[in-house]
Amino acid sequence: MKNIRIFVFAALPALALAAACQNPETPKATVPAAEATVETGPADAPAPAAKQPEAAPAKAQTPAAAPKAYEKQDTYFTLPDTAGGQMDLAAYAGKPVLLMFFTETCPYCTKAAPFIEKMNKDHKAAGLSVLGVSLNNDPSYALGFAKRYGITFPLAYQGGKVARQYNARGVPFIFLLNKNHTVYNVWAGYDEAFDPEIANGIAEVLK
Repeated sequence: MKNIRIFVFAALPALALAAACQNPETPKATVPAAEATVETGPADAPAPAAKQPEAAPAKAQTPAAAPKAYEKQDTYFTLPDTAGGQMDLAAYAGKPVLLMFFTETCPYCTKAAPFIEKMNKDHKAAGLSVLGVSLNNDPSYALGFAKRYGITFPLAYQGGKVARQYNARGVPFIFLLNKNHTVYNVWAGYDEAFDPEIANGIAEVLK
Protein backbone atom coordinates (compact mmCIF):
# COMPACT_ATOMS: atom_id res chain seq x y z
CA MET A 1 0.00 0.00 0.00
CA LYS A 2 2.91 2.37 0.78
CA ASN A 3 4.43 1.78 -2.65
CA ILE A 4 1.13 2.64 -4.41
CA ARG A 5 0.85 6.01 -2.63
CA ILE A 6 4.42 6.88 -3.59
CA PHE A 7 3.62 6.12 -7.24
CA VAL A 8 0.53 8.32 -7.27
CA PHE A 9 2.29 11.28 -5.71
CA ALA A 10 5.18 10.88 -8.12
CA ALA A 11 2.89 10.77 -11.13
CA LEU A 12 1.00 13.97 -10.35
CA PRO A 13 3.84 16.37 -11.34
CA ALA A 14 4.32 14.49 -14.61
CA LEU A 15 0.62 14.73 -15.52
CA ALA A 16 0.62 18.42 -14.77
CA LEU A 17 3.69 18.95 -17.00
CA ALA A 18 2.03 16.99 -19.87
CA ALA A 19 -1.14 19.09 -19.66
CA ALA A 20 0.90 22.28 -19.80
CA CYS A 21 2.67 21.15 -23.02
CA GLN A 22 -0.57 20.59 -24.95
CA ASN A 23 -1.79 23.31 -27.43
CA PRO A 24 -4.27 25.51 -25.61
CA GLU A 25 -7.80 25.54 -27.10
CA THR A 26 -8.70 28.58 -29.13
CA PRO A 27 -10.78 30.76 -26.84
CA LYS A 28 -14.45 31.14 -27.89
CA ALA A 29 -15.43 34.58 -29.13
CA THR A 30 -17.67 36.45 -26.80
CA VAL A 31 -20.06 39.29 -27.65
CA PRO A 32 -18.90 42.49 -25.99
CA ALA A 33 -21.36 43.72 -23.41
CA ALA A 34 -21.95 46.96 -25.33
CA GLU A 35 -23.29 45.02 -28.36
CA ALA A 36 -25.76 42.85 -26.49
CA THR A 37 -29.39 43.55 -27.31
CA VAL A 38 -31.06 41.37 -24.65
CA GLU A 39 -30.23 41.59 -20.95
CA THR A 40 -30.19 38.35 -19.03
CA GLY A 41 -31.97 38.14 -15.70
CA PRO A 42 -31.55 35.69 -12.87
CA ALA A 43 -30.88 32.11 -13.87
CA ASP A 44 -34.31 30.95 -12.80
CA ALA A 45 -36.23 33.80 -14.57
CA PRO A 46 -37.80 33.10 -18.00
CA ALA A 47 -36.29 34.87 -21.00
CA PRO A 48 -38.28 37.98 -22.03
CA ALA A 49 -40.36 37.60 -25.21
CA ALA A 50 -38.96 39.26 -28.32
CA LYS A 51 -40.71 42.56 -29.08
CA GLN A 52 -42.91 42.30 -32.17
CA PRO A 53 -42.82 45.16 -34.71
CA GLU A 54 -45.87 47.38 -34.53
CA ALA A 55 -48.27 46.96 -37.45
CA ALA A 56 -48.71 49.99 -39.68
CA PRO A 57 -52.15 51.61 -39.25
CA ALA A 58 -54.60 50.67 -42.02
CA LYS A 59 -55.27 53.41 -44.53
CA ALA A 60 -58.82 54.70 -44.56
CA GLN A 61 -60.61 53.95 -47.83
CA THR A 62 -62.28 56.85 -49.58
CA PRO A 63 -65.91 55.95 -50.33
CA ALA A 64 -66.89 55.98 -54.00
CA ALA A 65 -68.73 59.10 -55.09
CA ALA A 66 -72.45 58.63 -55.57
CA PRO A 67 -73.62 58.95 -59.18
CA LYS A 68 -74.93 62.37 -60.04
CA ALA A 69 -78.71 62.59 -60.10
CA TYR A 70 -80.27 63.18 -63.51
CA GLU A 71 -81.44 66.75 -63.99
CA LYS A 72 -84.37 67.08 -66.35
CA GLN A 73 -83.87 69.78 -68.95
CA ASP A 74 -86.45 71.36 -71.26
CA THR A 75 -85.59 68.59 -73.72
CA TYR A 76 -86.78 65.81 -71.40
CA PHE A 77 -89.52 63.50 -72.67
CA THR A 78 -90.88 60.00 -72.43
CA LEU A 79 -92.81 58.23 -75.20
CA PRO A 80 -93.94 54.71 -76.07
CA ASP A 81 -91.41 52.89 -78.24
CA THR A 82 -91.77 50.28 -80.95
CA ALA A 83 -90.25 47.59 -78.71
CA GLY A 84 -93.26 47.75 -76.40
CA GLY A 85 -91.58 49.81 -73.69
CA GLN A 86 -90.86 53.47 -73.07
CA MET A 87 -88.30 55.80 -74.57
CA ASP A 88 -87.21 57.80 -71.54
CA LEU A 89 -84.53 60.42 -72.15
CA ALA A 90 -83.32 59.95 -68.56
CA ALA A 91 -82.21 56.42 -69.50
CA TYR A 92 -79.45 58.06 -71.58
CA ALA A 93 -78.13 60.21 -68.74
CA GLY A 94 -74.55 61.34 -69.24
CA LYS A 95 -74.57 60.47 -72.93
CA PRO A 96 -74.94 62.79 -75.92
CA VAL A 97 -78.03 62.13 -78.02
CA LEU A 98 -78.71 62.53 -81.75
CA LEU A 99 -82.49 62.83 -82.09
CA MET A 100 -84.50 62.88 -85.32
CA PHE A 101 -88.20 63.71 -85.61
CA PHE A 102 -89.66 62.12 -88.73
CA THR A 103 -92.65 60.78 -90.59
CA GLU A 104 -92.57 57.66 -92.70
CA THR A 105 -93.70 59.32 -95.93
CA CYS A 106 -91.51 62.43 -95.83
CA PRO A 107 -88.95 62.21 -98.70
CA TYR A 108 -86.30 64.14 -96.74
CA CYS A 109 -86.76 61.82 -93.76
CA THR A 110 -86.13 58.79 -95.96
CA LYS A 111 -83.08 60.57 -97.38
CA ALA A 112 -81.72 61.31 -93.91
CA ALA A 113 -82.34 57.81 -92.49
CA PRO A 114 -79.22 56.06 -93.93
CA PHE A 115 -76.89 58.81 -92.68
CA ILE A 116 -78.43 58.86 -89.20
CA GLU A 117 -78.07 55.07 -89.04
CA LYS A 118 -74.43 55.42 -90.10
CA MET A 119 -73.81 57.88 -87.25
CA ASN A 120 -75.37 55.34 -84.90
CA LYS A 121 -73.05 52.54 -86.04
CA ASP A 122 -69.95 54.74 -86.18
CA HIS A 123 -70.30 56.34 -82.74
CA LYS A 124 -72.38 54.01 -80.57
CA ALA A 125 -69.30 52.39 -79.06
CA ALA A 126 -67.94 55.84 -78.16
CA GLY A 127 -71.10 56.67 -76.19
CA LEU A 128 -73.46 58.36 -78.66
CA SER A 129 -77.16 57.46 -78.37
CA VAL A 130 -79.26 57.87 -81.52
CA LEU A 131 -83.05 58.08 -81.19
CA GLY A 132 -85.88 58.51 -83.66
CA VAL A 133 -89.35 59.89 -82.89
CA SER A 134 -92.21 59.33 -85.32
CA LEU A 135 -95.03 61.87 -85.34
CA ASN A 136 -97.46 59.12 -86.30
CA ASN A 137 -99.62 57.67 -83.53
CA ASP A 138 -99.54 54.15 -84.96
CA PRO A 139 -96.35 52.16 -84.16
CA SER A 140 -96.66 50.08 -87.34
CA TYR A 141 -95.51 53.05 -89.45
CA ALA A 142 -92.32 53.47 -87.45
CA LEU A 143 -91.71 49.71 -87.58
CA GLY A 144 -92.13 49.72 -91.37
CA PHE A 145 -89.73 52.68 -91.64
CA ALA A 146 -87.10 50.81 -89.60
CA LYS A 147 -87.43 47.69 -91.71
CA ARG A 148 -87.31 49.57 -95.00
CA TYR A 149 -84.16 51.56 -94.21
CA GLY A 150 -82.31 49.17 -91.90
CA ILE A 151 -82.74 51.30 -88.79
CA THR A 152 -81.28 49.68 -85.67
CA PHE A 153 -81.53 52.57 -83.19
CA PRO A 154 -84.60 52.91 -80.89
CA LEU A 155 -87.78 54.44 -82.34
CA ALA A 156 -90.71 56.00 -80.50
CA TYR A 157 -94.10 57.12 -81.80
CA GLN A 158 -96.90 59.54 -80.82
CA GLY A 159 -94.28 62.26 -80.94
CA GLY A 160 -96.37 65.25 -82.04
CA LYS A 161 -96.48 66.87 -78.59
CA VAL A 162 -92.76 66.36 -78.00
CA ALA A 163 -91.98 67.84 -81.44
CA ARG A 164 -93.86 70.99 -80.42
CA GLN A 165 -91.96 70.99 -77.13
CA TYR A 166 -88.75 71.09 -79.19
CA ASN A 167 -90.17 73.74 -81.55
CA ALA A 168 -89.66 71.34 -84.45
CA ARG A 169 -91.59 72.95 -87.29
CA GLY A 170 -91.81 70.19 -89.84
CA VAL A 171 -89.82 67.06 -90.53
CA PRO A 172 -87.15 65.98 -90.47
CA PHE A 173 -85.79 67.97 -87.54
CA ILE A 174 -82.46 66.74 -86.19
CA PHE A 175 -81.26 67.73 -82.72
CA LEU A 176 -77.86 67.08 -81.18
CA LEU A 177 -77.94 67.11 -77.37
CA ASN A 178 -74.81 67.24 -75.24
CA LYS A 179 -74.14 64.99 -72.23
CA ASN A 180 -76.36 67.18 -70.05
CA HIS A 181 -79.14 66.94 -72.67
CA THR A 182 -79.19 70.59 -73.58
CA VAL A 183 -79.33 71.44 -77.29
CA TYR A 184 -75.87 71.67 -78.86
CA ASN A 185 -77.08 72.14 -82.45
CA VAL A 186 -80.17 71.66 -84.58
CA TRP A 187 -80.78 71.09 -88.29
CA ALA A 188 -84.12 71.87 -89.90
CA GLY A 189 -84.72 69.51 -92.82
CA TYR A 190 -81.92 67.44 -94.28
CA ASP A 191 -79.37 67.76 -97.04
CA GLU A 192 -76.18 65.79 -97.63
CA ALA A 193 -74.31 69.07 -97.18
CA PHE A 194 -75.24 68.80 -93.47
CA ASP A 195 -73.28 65.57 -93.02
CA PRO A 196 -69.84 67.04 -92.15
CA GLU A 197 -71.34 69.53 -89.70
CA ILE A 198 -73.39 66.83 -87.96
CA ALA A 199 -70.37 64.51 -87.77
CA ASN A 200 -68.15 67.28 -86.38
CA GLY A 201 -70.79 68.18 -83.82
CA ILE A 202 -70.96 64.56 -82.66
CA ALA A 203 -67.18 64.48 -82.25
CA GLU A 204 -67.37 67.60 -80.06
CA VAL A 205 -70.09 66.38 -77.70
CA LEU A 206 -68.31 63.03 -77.27
CA LYS A 207 -65.20 64.73 -75.85
